[in-house]
Amino acid sequence: MPPDRKRKHWTPGRSACELGRVWTANGEPETPTELTQLLNSHDATRGTVIRRGMTEYETQLPPGPSGPRCHDLVLLAEQGDSTSTICVEAKADEPFGGTLAEELQKARKRPSTRFPERLDWLTRSLLGLPAFSDEGHETLSNQIRGLPYQLFAAIAGTLLEAEFRRSTKAVLVIHEFRTEKTEDRKIEHNARELESFLRFLLQQNGAIDDNFKLRYGQLIGPLPFIERDVTGVRKMPHGIPLFVGKIRTDRTGICTRNPEG
Repeated sequence: MPPDRKRKHWTPGRSACELGRVWTANGEPETPTELTQLLNSHDATRGTVIRRGMTEYETQLPPGPSGPRCHDLVLLAEQGDSTSTICVEAKADEPFGGTLAEELQKARKRPSTRFPERLDWLTRSLLGLPAFSDEGHETLSNQIRGLPYQLFAAIAGTLLEAEFRRSTKAVLVIHEFRTEKTEDRKIEHNARELESFLRFLLQQNGAIDDNFKLRYGQLIGPLPFIERDVTGVRKMPHGIPLFVGKIRTDRTGICTRNPEG
């Protein structure tokens, strides 16, 4: 049974339903092979064992309680004496939400919002860039206005949840589903958007690689983060090693293209 808030979106072929199906394929919750293989592909996460999972779990993002990061799935795992928090973002061909400019525009329609403060905290903490080009938080910087807000929230939410759990590692996994209801062109667009975001993130933290690509079954990290303090807001937990990976489950039964492309 899907979570109450997801029932209207619980449609075969779409991400919420497919994520539930892949975890309960044999009746009882079981770690999907794709995720096990992803974790075993990296020395830092090889042998990780999932101990517990929570669906639709919310992590509060500064500066206030409204608009938390909602993870599709949060997994608590162990690897010897170390612990990991693994946050999963499920995608069929749904986009990574709106851009920073679009989300800011929506937020400003609410009677009161601290969303501009959150944006500035996210971009300063993760990129070392102010979100706004003016002191009054009115005009978004052209450098960041087109970036997908959901990816900022996913990375920050993963780090914050790992800190809350006192985990020694944080892992963000994009679990993609290709089904009879998805369009390859939209999946490919998502791949380009994710790679572009991660490339910019890496460059802003001193790891310049213009040819960076994130392939299926690949776990990268720990991502380099320059430690930055943002005045008046809590500090991003940069001290926790963060890994990012992408996996795919193909439900079509027909592979028409190489998923490594």
